[in-house]
Amino acid sequence: MAGACRFAVKSGGHMAQAGAANIQDGVTIDLRNLNQSSVSTDRSTVTLGPGLRWGQVYSMLAAYDLAVPGGRSAQVGVGGYLLGGGSSYFIDHGFGCDNVVAYEIVLASGAVLNVTAEAHEDLFQGLKGGSSNFGIVTSFTLRTFGLKGIWGGNIFYQAESTVDQQLRAFHEFSGNDEYDVNAAVQMSISFSPDFGIVFVDQPFYALPQVNPAALHPFTNIQPQLGNQTALNNLAAFAIANGALSPDGARQMTWALSFENDLRTLRALYAAFNASVASIAHVAGISWSLTLEPIPKAFLRASARLGGNMLGVPTNPRGNSLVLCDSSFTWNNENDTAVVRSAGLKLLADISKSARQLGTLTRWVDVNHADYTQDPIASYGSANQAFLQDLSRRYDPTQVFQRAVPGGFKVGPKRR
Repeated sequence: MAGACRFAVKSGGHMAQAGAANIQDGVTIDLRNLNQSSVSTDRSTVTLGPGLRWGQVYSMLAAYDLAVPGGRSAQVGVGGYLLGGGSSYFIDHGFGCDNVVAYEIVLASGAVLNVTAEAHEDLFQGLKGGSSNFGIVTSFTLRTFGLKGIWGGNIFYQAESTVDQQLRAFHEFSGNDEYDVNAAVQMSISFSPDFGIVFVDQPFYALPQVNPAALHPFTNIQPQLGNQTALNNLAAFAIANGALSPDGARQMTWALSFENDLRTLRALYAAFNASVASIAHVAGISWSLTLEPIPKAFLRASARLGGNMLGVPTNPRGNSLVLCDSSFTWNNENDTAVVRSAGLKLLADISKSARQLGTLTRWVDVNHADYTQDPIASYGSANQAFLQDLSRRYDPTQVFQRAVPGGFKVGPKRR
């Protein structure tokens, strides 16, 4: 590998770290023109190129009254999302990667493999969360399901007057033993200098039914600053969600997970509230945490579909889980050190509280992890060892470990 050209591979460029989807003094392999799509004759599967964005996928499938579990924002790319696992609104379909039935991949040797549960079954399993460690995936084939319309949208609230209602609603919704699998929600806690701290809830229902009972814990919260919920199609919904994260700013993301626990949610809000003073002066700052329920029904669906490499418990006997990811955006490079310091402190403070309460779980979502985190190790030692062995088997010269510096590697984290 001495003297080898370093490179990066880009699908949608969602990962917020330098080198993940571009490279300085190297070659970027941009997959945007691998944007093919085809629905099978019986409409049970769809084959997608990695250069597609999820908004394009949803628009194409809407003509067939079909959908697949994919990214929540229209501009997210197909490739990285599916290789990193991919959570979505469709609770009864598990992670996005659980729905992939075939991959076409180009290995470092130049060999092109068609990978399924029957052909190269070890690599088939490894690609379900193993990220870009084994080659360049040039197509994904996913199971489809019927979808004729959805209901949902953003609801905005001032935090100070609704925080107790918000956290209780999230806790009770996430832990409901009679969870309605058509219902999902994202809850964001956001600060900007213009609006202060606000909650932005995004209820979602996978049927064209206005304000279903399962989502009343959120839609009944008052007072509301604005309510954009409506009957809609999935593509338009994803476009509206993506509009909350416009392109062009600097960004930091990180991820952590914990058991659904009201004390932990309250500690998280307190840490977020305390963090605002350290970044409020930063030009263009938008400071946000997003909470996503991972209910037992979601994990059972993942197990039913064959599971993945993420190491998330698929048959939990205790609480459901919560995925928390950050999105911190700002304008100027000279504020980067301040924002990153505050962002990492917030991660440490929340993690410390969850650890003390006994609710912190090891899983770190690779699609939102910060470069100081080690999401592959969070899959557990057995899964990491499996991925390391897989890397040596399919990439014996370790091109994707050594010549692709960005992203997260299967080996021990390099300091």
